[in-house]
Amino acid sequence: MPQFELIATTTFGLEAVVARELEKLGYTNLRTLDGKIHFSGTERDIARCNLWLRSADRLLIKVGEFPAPDFGALFDRTVELPWSDFIPVDAKFPVAGRSVLSRLHAVPSVQGCVKKAIVESLKKKHNRFRFDETGAMYQVEVSLLRDVATITIDTSGDGLHKRGYREFVGPAPLRETMAAGLIQLSYWNRDRLLVDPFCGSGTIPIEAALIGRNIAPGLGRSFIAEDWAWLDRRVWKEARTEAKDLKLPRMPEPILGFDHDPAAMRLSEKGAREAGVAGDIQFREQEVSDFRTTREYGVLICNPPYGERLGDPLEVEAVYRELGRVTASLPTWGVYVITSNRFFEKHFGRRAPRRRKLYNGNLECQFYQYPGPPPKRMPGEGDAQSSETPTELTDALPADALAHESSSGDYTVSAESTTATTAAVNSASSSIATLGSFLTSAEPWKSPEFMKHTQVLLNSYQKYLGKDLIERSDDPEDESRRLFEAPFVVVSHGTQADPILNYGNQTALSLWEMDLPTLTSMPSRLTAEPMHRDERAQMMERAARDGFVDDYRGIRITKSGKRFLIEKAIVWNLVDDNGHRIGQAATFSDWKPL
Repeated sequence: MPQFELIATTTFGLEAVVARELEKLGYTNLRTLDGKIHFSGTERDIARCNLWLRSADRLLIKVGEFPAPDFGALFDRTVELPWSDFIPVDAKFPVAGRSVLSRLHAVPSVQGCVKKAIVESLKKKHNRFRFDETGAMYQVEVSLLRDVATITIDTSGDGLHKRGYREFVGPAPLRETMAAGLIQLSYWNRDRLLVDPFCGSGTIPIEAALIGRNIAPGLGRSFIAEDWAWLDRRVWKEARTEAKDLKLPRMPEPILGFDHDPAAMRLSEKGAREAGVAGDIQFREQEVSDFRTTREYGVLICNPPYGERLGDPLEVEAVYRELGRVTASLPTWGVYVITSNRFFEKHFGRRAPRRRKLYNGNLECQFYQYPGPPPKRMPGEGDAQSSETPTELTDALPADALAHESSSGDYTVSAESTTATTAAVNSASSSIATLGSFLTSAEPWKSPEFMKHTQVLLNSYQKYLGKDLIERSDDPEDESRRLFEAPFVVVSHGTQADPILNYGNQTALSLWEMDLPTLTSMPSRLTAEPMHRDERAQMMERAARDGFVDDYRGIRITKSGKRFLIEKAIVWNLVDDNGHRIGQAATFSDWKPL
């Protein structure tokens, strides 16, 4: 079978979840970037991934990628692509498009150019001048990002969130793909009780039941690629047979979903029946304040009202306070809440050990995570918490899975979930501070020196870049923690003749394979190989002169000698309260091994 370059697309923040799903399906050499996970596969893999991916939006075949600074280049390079290998003579092939940070920003013109180029390519191959487009659908998409065109063919048709188990949803629904992602970011497994006290039309309980019973989420629907003549129908039949054979028996105990809206409960029950998991879920009409349990361990995952589209803001705040009160009596439970409300933690009454920025539709949300302790072990048992490590944990992810994360700083990973040694930093005067026990403390951000240096880093970034490196909270300890745990690299050095590194966050430690005592005792020039130090010095001089640079790329080397390329790095000057330069810092989220 021929090999294709496949792309699983997903919403921002779930890239690592989808990559983990692909790894569990047996795929390797994954490349993650900007909401897309690239990998290789055959016709069988097109069928398997459409059936099994729970948190991906679509599965695409990549036809080509090339620079397209103008319409001439876009047309000529599109004509050169092997369209006749994919699109038969009678196929329908509409072209959709989008453009981001590119000179070709008129999307209708871009779509028209690509359509004409495909027709021209097919004319040459088939020696004909007219195409009636009466056959199967081949949806083409051209995506322009920074003047680079990526052209793909969609194999899914309807988005993968459309499982086929429900026709109607309640107001402000959570997409099935997002619900599956939230579950996979938690510590829940089929042996633990799961409760959703705001279940609405039942998305989270139904998706959890599908996961718990290992039911392929696409088993109840069809896909656009099933109509393609060149894709053997036996491939789809075999994939579906395999999926049916892999189903697990009913859950050990039912998942609980409740809501105060009786109409929502009727939708939930209907959806569960259509999904084939009605016997695995108990729905009931109930307020969150009425939830009671004697179970010592369990998991609560919910999508409560945000106050954006549903509910009066004061009522929403009251709901959050009540949820906080109810869960305060469940200290051994894991609690996971997604909301766009910025003040959730204030009303809930507890700061989340972890949080992750996600998008529910067009709404920017935070997924607040309170994992709780693992269940007690019985004699002879292993860790009973979860047979699967949550995808959220940083040390479970390869570097390229982290590289796609936004430099907004809104995604955080607590020190509980990491294994690298923690750090000490210098004071704002640029001398290396001796922080003693904080070099190995589990909470280095609580050090006054650490918090002070974090404020220098953040204030200087805002001064020169005109925006925030992370979302500011006016809480120095909180900001210190979140910057240290951010999934992008942050390092800094002082103003010595041979500047010494004085800060590196958790991602930097992991990338350079060092602990903080080692990192903060070495000249910053040693992070680069000797042959690359001149260009690094030139970059630093440019940053010192202009205040910052935001386009740096260069090669760095780890403690063990591994080389990696960083791109789109930002370097900025550090200044104290009096405006005196006391060092420089750098941040980047794009890197790849060499």
